[in-house]
Amino acid sequence: MKTIIFSFCIASILVLSGCGPFGESSGGGKVSAGGDPVGKLDVAHWVKGKSVDISKGVHVVEFWATWCPPCRTSIPHLTETQAKFKDRGVNIIGVTNESLDEVEPFVKKMGDKMDYTVAIDNGRTTSDEFMGRYGVNGIPHAFIVKDGKVVWHDHPMSGLDQAIEDALK
Repeated sequence: MKTIIFSFCIASILVLSGCGPFGESSGGGKVSAGGDPVGKLDVAHWVKGKSVDISKGVHVVEFWATWCPPCRTSIPHLTETQAKFKDRGVNIIGVTNESLDEVEPFVKKMGDKMDYTVAIDNGRTTSDEFMGRYGVNGIPHAFIVKDGKVVWHDHPMSGLDQAIEDALK
């Protein structure tokens, strides 16, 4: 019985703190006044939406997976955020390193409930550029990129809307 309770507690902690092949997240928040430059998105396949150039404007690059419960919980918030900021030129791009066979049916099933751009990473190049640079080990995790520079990163339901407002100033 103690083993079952212990296992349940550990599983609950993992679900509430984030998912991973990445493990736990290492915090986030504003990065720097000027931002840290990043490369372009290296995408193997655009599952939903068109290619996005993150070198100009304000964009949210969010890392997620279909199997991650906290990632699935954040999808409606990201959809609402995309609708709120779309007219101001903000693009939300959900990036996963899963296969097209896993992601495409999930995105189709979600339909308008997942109403933002979705991409598959090209061999973890994009996730390594973002997640690796900041030592982030957990998903979901979002990065705000302004004119090709990361200006904020954290859990997508932890101050994202305000951080977008700040980036748009």
